[in-house]
Amino acid sequence: VKPVINKTVALDHSDIEPAFPGGISALTKFLQRNLHSPEDADLSTSVAVRVKFIVNYDGSLKGFEVLQSGGDIFDEEVLRVLKKMPKWIPGKTSGEDVSVWFTVPVTFRAE
Repeated sequence: VKPVINKTVALDHSDIEPAFPGGISALTKFLQRNLHSPEDADLSTSVAVRVKFIVNYDGSLKGFEVLQSGGDIFDEEVLRVLKKMPKWIPGKTSGEDVSVWFTVPVTFRAE
């Protein structure tokens, strides 16, 4: 008996996790290229922001939620860039594309 999969309900994990096109190294390059430390930010220490979002079964992204705030200006910058990402390769469960939650950690460091 094959399980019935509701593609519109986001799972916490899947058999095959969703992926940024080109993998984690491509995601890291995308973030490094597009993220900018806010001009008036105090970066005497590093600032961490964690955001979770849904990678839909069609690869589109939605439901962005800040799990760990680095302060409004940092959170807004991370959200701005994450929302610019290209479509992802969706996760799969039982051979079907499914919607899955994904978390991205970002750390701003003093240069």
